[in-house]
Amino acid sequence: SGCIQKTMAAICPKYLEHGFCIHGTSCTLQHIDKPPTSAPTPLQINGNMLKTSFGNLTLEDISSTPTFIPSSHHITRTEMQQQPPLIQAPTHIDYYLPSTRMEMPTRAFIPTPSHLEIPSADNSTGNELCDMLMYQQSITSLYIESKLPDIDKYYALHPLEPELPAVEPQGNMYTFSYPSVCYRAYNSIDGCVYTLHRYKNCQINTSETKKILDRWRSLSHPNIVRIHDAFPTKQFGDNSFVVVYDFCAGARNLKQLHFQKDQGFLDESLLWNYIIQLTAAIRTVHANKLSCRMINPSKIIVTGRNRIRLNCLGVMDLLMGAVLDDPTKPFLIQHQQQEDIVELGKLIVCISCNSISAIHQSNLPKSSDVISSTYTADVRTLLQHLLNKSQQPKKINDLMPMIGARFYTHIERLRVENDTAQNELLKELENGRLFRLLCKINSVLDRPEHMLDPGWCETGERYILKLFRNYMFHKVDELGAPWIDLPHLLMCLNKLDAGSLEQLMLTSPHEQSVIICTYKDIKNNFDKCFNEIFMMQGSL
Repeated sequence: SGCIQKTMAAICPKYLEHGFCIHGTSCTLQHIDKPPTSAPTPLQINGNMLKTSFGNLTLEDISSTPTFIPSSHHITRTEMQQQPPLIQAPTHIDYYLPSTRMEMPTRAFIPTPSHLEIPSADNSTGNELCDMLMYQQSITSLYIESKLPDIDKYYALHPLEPELPAVEPQGNMYTFSYPSVCYRAYNSIDGCVYTLHRYKNCQINTSETKKILDRWRSLSHPNIVRIHDAFPTKQFGDNSFVVVYDFCAGARNLKQLHFQKDQGFLDESLLWNYIIQLTAAIRTVHANKLSCRMINPSKIIVTGRNRIRLNCLGVMDLLMGAVLDDPTKPFLIQHQQQEDIVELGKLIVCISCNSISAIHQSNLPKSSDVISSTYTADVRTLLQHLLNKSQQPKKINDLMPMIGARFYTHIERLRVENDTAQNELLKELENGRLFRLLCKINSVLDRPEHMLDPGWCETGERYILKLFRNYMFHKVDELGAPWIDLPHLLMCLNKLDAGSLEQLMLTSPHEQSVIICTYKDIKNNFDKCFNEIFMMQGSL
């Protein structure tokens, strides 16, 4: 008992100071009547003396949790409520957990971790990223009951846009010469969400479909919506052709985003951002000996932070047929690629002037004046190269010198966004680590029965874990009110996961027993108990 009493005095001098002693090997506490001293004994933490007083209260540190000890006279509840708060709780608690496994020294005041503080302007980028991802996830995971039929392995179809009329309106050409509608659907095999583009009343040569689909399916680029499947179906009651793409949650096309009334001209930095992304996507398509054949504002979507994606690539080849690697027609793909470059120039003119009709022949002089007065000469030079006819075939790589040093700015912005995403990912990795630890702890504790022993969770190593759970979650102040201390909880979990050699004192709820151990001891007991349960699962 003398050894235990010395250890108790080293860890918790409060018990000896206020008249507590230890009897026997059961580690029970007995109170000895002793008048309180007029001045509290200073705490010794890591060889340093610490004493902090607030009026009639003295704040001591007991295992990194603030505990209030009365001084010369008793403090009533009314007086306690009139005292100013000693530690201000954070007004905002983020859902991120600390990312550290280091052993932290015991101290009286635990500073609020940076991710528990009120977000500042410096962290606005990370918060914006989290909000955007949560919004996209809410859209993706939203399940809506559907009355539409299941199509092949796709179910729960939900329309993302109104259907076009079956009869083509006069003067309004369909984008792909067929009425179409877009659905969001779940895949019954992988459980992921996809976008289904349905084209009505079309007859497709299925013998060429697989070859064309394989060529486009092998194409992967961050600025291209990837195609996954294409097949005919009669589930809608007609001859429909369905093309399956990735689902981009929260996406809007350029027509919805930049061609609205009373909208100002596009900022030139954003215009160049679009140009860089569009040229990068077209360059990849042309390098694979393919052509876009559809550079239309309604088929180019924007997601996240001005992320451009070419959508519906390959549809023209699937619906209208394509000549791939035909030695008898070597110039057909090259001709289509030249049309892509011209269409890119027309798209930039429309975006610059904020009008789809800006490229019409009658509006070209006015469009030229708007571009000259609004943007720099580099934009005009780029458009002249894209739109002017030339005897020599144009290549998308020829635009790189015209983009110039703006490409460095684009790369720098991507690196910053990548660093932000990595920082948020690191927080989520720590969240997952501590979440798995809590799951394992709760799978052991309070188990009703194990190995035909109803008291299994109340004896042996499990009892220490139960006291440790109370030590983390069930703290109270001197008035018996719950004490919510999130930094204390996170610190305990990190020390447990790391197996720290720091000692702590665990007491029963009625203070009838005391156990002094290290986090490493608790970790070893915890691993033993969890492995025992894990090995027994499915064996009974």
